[in-house]
Amino acid sequence: ICNGAQIGSESGLTPGAFTTNASARFQCEPVHLRVERADTPWTAAYDEGDVIEVPIAHGEGRFEIGDDAHDDLVADDRVLFRYCDADGNVTDGANPNGSTDNVAGVLGERETVAVLMPHPERATLPDLGRSIDGAGILEAFA
Repeated sequence: ICNGAQIGSESGLTPGAFTTNASARFQCEPVHLRVERADTPWTAAYDEGDVIEVPIAHGEGRFEIGDDAHDDLVADDRVLFRYCDADGNVTDGANPNGSTDNVAGVLGERETVAVLMPHPERATLPDLGRSIDGAGILEAFA
């Protein structure tokens, strides 16, 4: 999650890299994510296509990946989450940081590691904010 996602990608556990937001500013706001895969420990609480709301809080959260590596990532079905609007539409306007293909979270090659830039842990209890949608991701650690 967040800085851990940066470490995961920089260490080669997952493809791509997290770089400075397209806005070149720190961004802290709620975003919507579309669940791209529901068959992993991190997404088992959701159905494919579900839209969840969790916050972001980063200055270097833009996921970047080369064309060939992106093609492999998509072909191997290793995108976990994409930034989307409240209706699940993946659009440029729903992409808060300029991430390639609106990617917010990915799996490593052997699918034993997942990285995610948004903060599901900040959307787990009603007292923490307006959404508890992140609780499903954290259930994987229970």
